[in-house]
Amino acid sequence: MVPNGWKKTHLKCVISGAIKNGYSPLPASTTTGYWVLSLGALTDHGINPLEIKPVVVDEKVKQALLSDGDFLISRSNTPDKVGRSIRFKNEVQNCSYPDLMMRFCVDTKKADPNFIEIKLKSTEVRQYYKSCAAGSSSSMVKINKAVVENTPLLLPSFPEQKKIAQVLSTWDRAISTTEQLLANSQQQKKALMQKLLTGQKRLLDNNGVRFSGEWKWLKVSDLLKVRKEKQVPTEDVPLFSLTIEDGVTPKSDRYNREFLVKNTDEKKYKLVKPKDIVYNPANLRWGAINFSRIDHSVVVSPIYEVLFLKDENKTSLEFIAQKLMTPDQIGRFAAMVEGTLVERMAVKIEPFLATKLSVPTTLEEQQEIATVLSTADQEISALQQKLDSLKQEKKALMQQLLTGKRRVLVS
Repeated sequence: MVPNGWKKTHLKCVISGAIKNGYSPLPASTTTGYWVLSLGALTDHGINPLEIKPVVVDEKVKQALLSDGDFLISRSNTPDKVGRSIRFKNEVQNCSYPDLMMRFCVDTKKADPNFIEIKLKSTEVRQYYKSCAAGSSSSMVKINKAVVENTPLLLPSFPEQKKIAQVLSTWDRAISTTEQLLANSQQQKKALMQKLLTGQKRLLDNNGVRFSGEWKWLKVSDLLKVRKEKQVPTEDVPLFSLTIEDGVTPKSDRYNREFLVKNTDEKKYKLVKPKDIVYNPANLRWGAINFSRIDHSVVVSPIYEVLFLKDENKTSLEFIAQKLMTPDQIGRFAAMVEGTLVERMAVKIEPFLATKLSVPTTLEEQQEIATVLSTADQEISALQQKLDSLKQEKKALMQQLLTGKRRVLVS
């Protein structure tokens, strides 16, 4: 049912000129002042500046230069990214676009570009592109100009388009502000880790006196033991996973692969108790290590290594975990990988346990450092939850506003 005052149309009815494919020029080894977007440059949040490359200048590059307000859409990509679009906003001067993208302009007399930008990011339009994509490979598919021209649009009146765009831009600003706060908090935590976990900065003890004294070097095996307990997943001890982004987390949260867990009566998984450290030998060099912040036991895949504290009266588990998760330490682990095939390269438990760490001599100093870093983690977690909530709320609002289920007041 079409909302009152709205009309069904297609993208070709609101664009000016033709849809044009880009040009993929020769890459330049040095800066030429001219650039081309690589396929990964199109993201859901605009252009990724790391995916812009210098090019050798020729006439075709100049013909493919982008102008402020141009729309770009990915015509060849993976199934989940094909049809991804952005609106170019002069982020880069003398920037062209490759053959794997298409460009078009919206006629401002026929539609509000801000509204069309939002509409092209909607779930319905992205699903339309995905359903129209063709290709013999499951990894790369394509859409053509006709598919883009026939993109179905449900358009309200021009004033309502503008109002909807204004409402959603308010959410975008809130999301952008929260993203910046999150990035700042993450950067501040990195700086804290660098100073506190190396002894460059010393904290105060309970008496207000600054900690002093040399730190000692200890092997991980002096501090941690390998947990070898195994059991099948149960309702009380569920199957979890380890992700670089979220640490020890419910497997279904990210993978939704519970169907893989078959014959659990015959297959035992590694037990992880609260505060145990878990790492993935194959992905440790990318940062796949964390300690369990879950308040109950869980089980994880047998591919992971699980470790626990030898003596909690002498060592802070949170301190050791934070120490093992520093970028510098991850870099050292990356140098320890073994294996001849890339897919089998891993940091085995023996060199992991032989790793030496500098540790404060007193448990109190370790705990103070861990508390400061834990507070930083809590701030980051709160901002991440706020960001996720804002994005989810905006998505729900978009669904209502772009279909006319919820109307805005136009003055």
